Amino acid sequence: KAMKSDGGFVWACKNYDGDVQSDSVAQGYGSLGLMTSVLVCPDGKTVEAEAAHGTVTRHYRQHQKGLETSTNPIASIFAWTRGLAHRAKLDKNAALATFADNLEAVCIETMEDGHMTKDLAICIKGMDQVARSDYLNTFEFLDKLAENLSKKQSKL
Repeated sequence: KAMKSDGGFVWACKNYDGDVQSDSVAQGYGSLGLMTSVLVCPDGKTVEAEAAHGTVTRHYRQHQKGLETSTNPIASIFAWTRGLAHRAKLDKNAALATFADNLEAVCIETMEDGHMTKDLAICIKGMDQVARSDYLNTFEFLDKLAENLSKKQSKL
């Protein structure tokens, strides 16, 4: 029922159950590169945010060989921004909260503008239809995010 629902609920799981279910939920996103999990302690003061995809060892091995990679950093970025947003809340630091919000917005806007990594291009076009011109490599994508974040931050 959860997979067919329109959402609107919180699905609280124990650690292992969350690991198992997150892989199913990630299919709805199309890429583990977009999924972050946030664990909150009962006191609300301590959180852990992490990317659902693990360490992406295959991409790292390609990078070590000097091969081009197109690794999606969005889940890792959102893990950091969720941590920064929580720190901002605890410290009542509006500037840090704004930075975290802006970085998340830039990630979404950049992808919506058509700049994406290979995993997302495959989700849109299909595995056999993706050309190199349809996506950015890891460094190109990070550079595009940095460029767009700089523009957004300069408007403050």
